[in-house]
Amino acid sequence: MSIQLSYLEEEVKKIYYKLNIETPEDIDLERIAAAFRIWLHYEQRESCMFQINGEYSVVLDARASPQEQWQDFVHELCHVLKHTGNQFHMNRMFRQLQEYQANSFMYHFCVPTFMLLKMQMPRLTSEAIKLIGDTFNVTYSFAAKRLEIFNRKQFSILWYKKLYQISKLNVRR
Repeated sequence: MSIQLSYLEEEVKKIYYKLNIETPEDIDLERIAAAFRIWLHYEQRESCMFQINGEYSVVLDARASPQEQWQDFVHELCHVLKHTGNQFHMNRMFRQLQEYQANSFMYHFCVPTFMLLKMQMPRLTSEAIKLIGDTFNVTYSFAAKRLEIFNRKQFSILWYKKLYQISKLNVRR
C-alpha cells in the first residue's frame, strides 16, 4: 500500500537522510548527538536538556536501560531542534504543547515510518512488537505504542480510500 508521509514523518526522513542513516542498523545515539553538536552526560538523575552559550547538552539517566536512554535522548533532541526558551518560565499550556510535540517526535524518530514501511511485519501483534523493539532498540512498551500509531494511520488510510470509492459510486448513480 502506498502511503503519504505526514509532515513530521517527512521531517524525520530528511534528518536521517542528511545524516546518511537509511536503515535501523545505522542509527547510533552518539553519532546523532555529534552531528548536532550535542554534548552527552550520564548522571543518576532524570534526563534533561540545557543550553549554555549556544552549546547544547543532554543529560541522560545513567540508571536507565540503553533503550530508555535512546528514547529520552530523542525526546530531548526535539527540544534542541524545535523549541526555544526555558520551560520553567513559560505558560503551563505552552510547556504541555512542547512536551506533546517532543513525545510525538520521539515515537517517529526512534522508529521512523519510512523504515517501518520497508519491514515485513509478523501477523501476531506480540511478534511485531518484539521485532520493532529489537530492530530499533526501544522498549517493548514503546514499540507497542509505536505499532499502535502506525496501525492507526494505516487503518485510516484504508478507511478514507474506501470512503472515496463509495462516494465515487454514489456520484455515478
